[in-house]
Amino acid sequence: MSSSQPSETDEVDVDVEPETETESFTGTGLPRVEDRRILTGKAEYIHDITPENCLHMALVRSMHAHADIVSIDTSAAEDHPDCELVLTAADVKAEYGPMPVGIPEVETDDGVATLEEWSLADEKVRFVGEPVAVVVASDRYAAEDVADLVDVEYDPRDAVADGMEAREDEVLVHDNVGTNVVDGERLEFGDLDDAFEEADHVVSGEYSWSRISGVPLETAGVVAQYDDETDSFDIDCNIQLHTLVDEMIHEPLGYDADDVRVNVPADVGGSYGTKIGIHRYCCLAAMASKELERPVKFNEDRLENLQGGDMHSSDREYEMRLAVDDDGTMRGLDIWFVDDFGAFPRYPVNQVLKPLSVLTNSYEIDHVGYEYDLVLTNKTSQTAYRGFGVDPHIYALEMIVDEAAREIGIDPTEFRRRNLITPDQLPYTLPSKNIYDSGDYPATLDRIEEIIADERDGGLLDPEVVAERREEGKYRGVQPSVIIEPGVSGSDWTDRQRTETDELEERSRDEVDELPEHLRATVREDGTVQAYLATDSSGQGHQTLVSQLLADELGVLPSDIEVDYLDSVDAPTEYGSAASRMAVMLSGATVGLAERVGEAAERVAADRWGVSTDDVAYQDGAVDRIGGDESLSLAELAAVDAERDVEDRELTSVSYNYDHPATEHEEFDEAFTQKFPVYPTAAFGANAPIVEVDSRTGEVDILKFYTVRDCGTMLNPMIVEGQAHGGIAQGVGAALLEEFGYEDDGQPQAITLFDYLLPSIENVPEIEMEHTETPSPYTETGAKGVGEGGMIDAPASIATSINAALEPIGADEPADRIPVAPDHLLGKVQEAEDESEDEE
Repeated sequence: MSSSQPSETDEVDVDVEPETETESFTGTGLPRVEDRRILTGKAEYIHDITPENCLHMALVRSMHAHADIVSIDTSAAEDHPDCELVLTAADVKAEYGPMPVGIPEVETDDGVATLEEWSLADEKVRFVGEPVAVVVASDRYAAEDVADLVDVEYDPRDAVADGMEAREDEVLVHDNVGTNVVDGERLEFGDLDDAFEEADHVVSGEYSWSRISGVPLETAGVVAQYDDETDSFDIDCNIQLHTLVDEMIHEPLGYDADDVRVNVPADVGGSYGTKIGIHRYCCLAAMASKELERPVKFNEDRLENLQGGDMHSSDREYEMRLAVDDDGTMRGLDIWFVDDFGAFPRYPVNQVLKPLSVLTNSYEIDHVGYEYDLVLTNKTSQTAYRGFGVDPHIYALEMIVDEAAREIGIDPTEFRRRNLITPDQLPYTLPSKNIYDSGDYPATLDRIEEIIADERDGGLLDPEVVAERREEGKYRGVQPSVIIEPGVSGSDWTDRQRTETDELEERSRDEVDELPEHLRATVREDGTVQAYLATDSSGQGHQTLVSQLLADELGVLPSDIEVDYLDSVDAPTEYGSAASRMAVMLSGATVGLAERVGEAAERVAADRWGVSTDDVAYQDGAVDRIGGDESLSLAELAAVDAERDVEDRELTSVSYNYDHPATEHEEFDEAFTQKFPVYPTAAFGANAPIVEVDSRTGEVDILKFYTVRDCGTMLNPMIVEGQAHGGIAQGVGAALLEEFGYEDDGQPQAITLFDYLLPSIENVPEIEMEHTETPSPYTETGAKGVGEGGMIDAPASIATSINAALEPIGADEPADRIPVAPDHLLGKVQEAEDESEDEE
C-alpha cells in the first residue's frame, strides 16, 4: 500500500529502466519527462508568450446579475492616450457571429425560440462578471485604467439565482424564450412502476450539490495574431481540446478552420475540463488583433476567473427514491434532479447525461427512472469539470443507499455487498446500455474492510479510543463503498443526445461517427524518433506515456523518443484530453503507430537490399535480413530513405488513428444507435475515509483516507498514483470546503481565494492506496481511464463516512448537501439534540 507521506522508499528513481531484456518500460514508474522543465522553471506557459509589438486587452464586466444596458459611452476611454481600441457588442455584431451554445433553440407555446450568446453582452447582462466591452492598450495596467473609463448605464432587473426558484419563471433570464426550463427529459428502464409497487420499502431522500470548479493554478490566457496577407489567425492559448472545440473560435469569427490556427503550449497549468470554455477570450482577442493588425494578449486574473470566467460546474438538487425488499435487495431506483446551468446553456448539456454510463454505480438494479430539468439562472455559465457530472450522481446515489440501509435495519456495508455486481456477471450491461468491462467489486469491498479492520484493534477506530473522543464531543466513523469511474468517451454522442428518440429508431450502427486518437512520427537522421500528439495536455503526462510505450514497441530507449504537439490546423479533428481518455487512446495509438513505423522501416530495408518485405524483420531499433547477417539501424534507414528517388519518404511521416475501443464490439451497438453514452472502461475502487466530526464546531477532520483502486493495466504507476492523489484532494475540497455561493440577487460570494476555500496540506489527509489490476478486454493495452477518479468517488465516500460518524447522535442524514460545511453539520446536530429532548 502506498502512502502520501514521503519515506525513504518513496524517493523517485530517475534512472528507471528495465532490468532485463524481458522487462519493459511500460508498467514502471518512469519519471515524467515533463517534470524537469516544469521544476526547473523552463516550462513556457501562455502567460510567458508576448510577441513583439503586442498590445494588451482588458474587459469591462457587469457588476449586475440582471440588467438592461441603457447605454455605453466609450468616449472617455477612447480619449485616453494609451487606448488603442474599444469594442462593444454593436461592433462585434457588425462583423462577427454569436458563440455556439449547447441548446440553440427551445420549443415554446408560440413556436421555437432562439438562445443566442455573443462574446460581449448584447442589450442586457445576465450574470455578474459578464463582459460588456473590450479595451486594448499598450500594457495591461493601462488597459485596466482605460476599462474604468467606459461608462455603462444599466437599468437593473430582479434576478433569479436559485435553480428550483427559476423553474417558477417569475424572473426570466431570456425574455424571448418565455421559460427558464430550457430542456428536460425522463428516461425509464425496466418496469419501474411494478418495482416500486411490489417492493417492501420505498425510501426517499433529497440532496444538494453546490457549484465548485477546478480553479487551475494558471488562469485562462490567449495571444492572438491576425495576418492580413493571408487573412488568417494564429492563436496561442491554453484552451483544452483545441482540435475539437476550435469551431467555438473560428465559427464566431466567421472563418474556416484552416484559417484559424489554434496552438496550445506543451505546458498548461491545470484545466480539469474548465478551460474548454475559454473560447470567448480567444474570439475577442482575435477580433481586436484583426482591427489593430497587431498581436493582442489577454490574461485572465484570479478575480475574473472566480467571478465570471465561464468555469463553474454542476449545481444540482436531487430527489431520489429507492425501492428495497426486506432482505436488502435493491429493486428499483428513481432519480429526479434540477441542474442550474447559469445564464447560458453551454457544453455541459452532456454532463447531465453522462451519469447514465454509471447509472446504478456498482449495484445490480434493473428498474431505473432518470429525469432532469435544465434551468437557467443569473449566474456564471457552467463548463466541464473533472468527473463531468458523474460526481454529484454518485454522491446522491450513495446517500440514498445509506438512508435505505438504516431504514430497513441492515448494516450499510452488508447492504451494499448484497447488491454488488459480481465477477461472473461481467461484462455487465447496465439498464442504460453502457457496459462495465471487468473487475471484482465484492473482493475489493472485502479488501478495504480488511484494511480498516486493523484500525478497529488499537488504531483510529479502536472502541476505547472512539469512546474517549466522544466524551470530548468528537465522533469518528467510516463507511466503505465501491464506486465506478467511467472512462473513454467518444463517438457522436453529443449529436445523438440532442436528437429526438423517434428519429433514432431507424439509425444503424454504420451511421455512428467515431473519434479516434491520432498519433504521428518521424524517424530523424540520427535514428531518434519524433512523435506528435494531436491533443493538448494540462499536466497529465502524455509525453511520458507515449515515449515509454513507443520505446517498448520499437525496442529503443525512451530517451531516443521526443514527443511534441500539433496545432489545430496540422492535427485532424480529434477528441483529445477528456473523460479519462488519454491513457487508453494514446496507448492504443502508440501500439499501432509503432507497428506502422516498423512496417515502413521494413519496406525501406527491403528496397535497399532488393528483396521482399517477407525477407526482412524489424526488431529492437533495426531491420535484419532474415537468414543473413545484414542489419540496418533506424539512423541508417533514415539515411537510406532520404536518398531514395520516391515522392513520399517512408519514415518522415508515419501516422496511425486508434479507434474508440467500443467500435469493434457489437455489444455496444444498442447504446451507439440510441442516445446513451458509451464509456467502455470501468475503473473502480473501494474507499474508506476515517473521519472525525467535532459536534461542537461542525468541523470535519479526515484522519486517514484508505483506498483500493483498479484501472486495468497500469501503464505508469507513478502517473496513476498522481492522478488518484490529485483527484482525492479535489474530492476533499468538494466535500468539505469549496463552493461558489450566490446571494439571492445573484451577487457571487466567492470572488477571491479568501472566499473560495481550496484544500491545503492541512485538509488533505494521509492517503493509503492499494492497487489491483484487471485489464479491460476492450482496450489495446488493457488500460482503463483513470483521470477523473478521486474527484468522482471521494465526495460520496466522505459524506457517507460523516453520516456513519454522527449516527450515534441520531442526526438525520447530516451530509445531505455538498459541501458538508461546519454550519450545516452544526444545524443537523442541533436538530438531533432538539428531537432527543422532545422525546424525553
